[in-house]
Amino acid sequence: MNSDVAMDRDGFHIDTEQVSIDTADAVTLIRTIDLSISELSSRVDRRRYEELRNIDADGRVVRGLTLIRNSEIHRHVLVDMDTERLISGTGICAWRVFPQWKAYSDLPADVRVLGQNESRGPHDRYQDSVEGRLVIETLMDVMRFFDRCDPTLTRRNADGDIVGFPLHPFIEHTYECRHPYGLRAAEMNDALLDRWTLMAPTGRLRQLRRAVSYGETTLYVGLTDLGHRAESFVESADQIAWDIAGGYSYSAVTRTGQVIAITEHHRMLISGAIPLTDIELADTATNATAMLGLNDEQIRAWWTTQLNDAFLYRTHRRP
Repeated sequence: MNSDVAMDRDGFHIDTEQVSIDTADAVTLIRTIDLSISELSSRVDRRRYEELRNIDADGRVVRGLTLIRNSEIHRHVLVDMDTERLISGTGICAWRVFPQWKAYSDLPADVRVLGQNESRGPHDRYQDSVEGRLVIETLMDVMRFFDRCDPTLTRRNADGDIVGFPLHPFIEHTYECRHPYGLRAAEMNDALLDRWTLMAPTGRLRQLRRAVSYGETTLYVGLTDLGHRAESFVESADQIAWDIAGGYSYSAVTRTGQVIAITEHHRMLISGAIPLTDIELADTATNATAMLGLNDEQIRAWWTTQLNDAFLYRTHRRP
């Protein structure tokens, strides 16, 4: 599927109309297969299939994409897509665009209106299983679901794998799911986060300079001593306690400039007998970090971005 990318003084303009058109054909085919399975099955098998579709993670995607198909067939509304991510390449493959489904609240009003005799199911399933996700991954979810229901629906090569997969890489980048049975990007992200949080940070020690509340935990901003240079980081209190329990060294700088050693007790960060949360750190006196020039919300956003991008987290934890 092709999309056009152009740059101007206001940033990027991405035209994904062709992607939307091609995807419209795909969701129509998905609905055709979905209906055919129901209509060609016995009453008992039909009920079993529909129950599975409603509770299975992949099946819920099939149901959610019915909303897109219905909007195009019955309401004649072509749903466009968000494109928050793109990476650059060379030549005719100058840009790799990652279309994702819009949030339900951002769909056209006509699409969100529940029509007469229309089931609420596709609306609910779009919200819990489709919105915000990469288009290509939802399509592979569908293929995996149909293949699991009836393997004869998919063509296989001599090795027994589905023909056409894995997809050919298109511009090398961090990770992309290229097979219906491969890890989805979010699953790979979680796996990598688990791996890198179990490994000690790089560097001789880490020094905490700022604390920011984040839900029920605290985020700490500081510098990792790499010997020849220092690297900034943001880390959760829970992870720091885990690191210390594993033998890694942390210290903190107080508002008065005193450098104090940090230990942990039952996953609570302490200095001596004093909880770290009771100690004012060097850059906590105001709502701006002297070291980085970031305010509280920017630090929280930095942390949230890291949780969704394990490779970014690694660059600060293990530079």
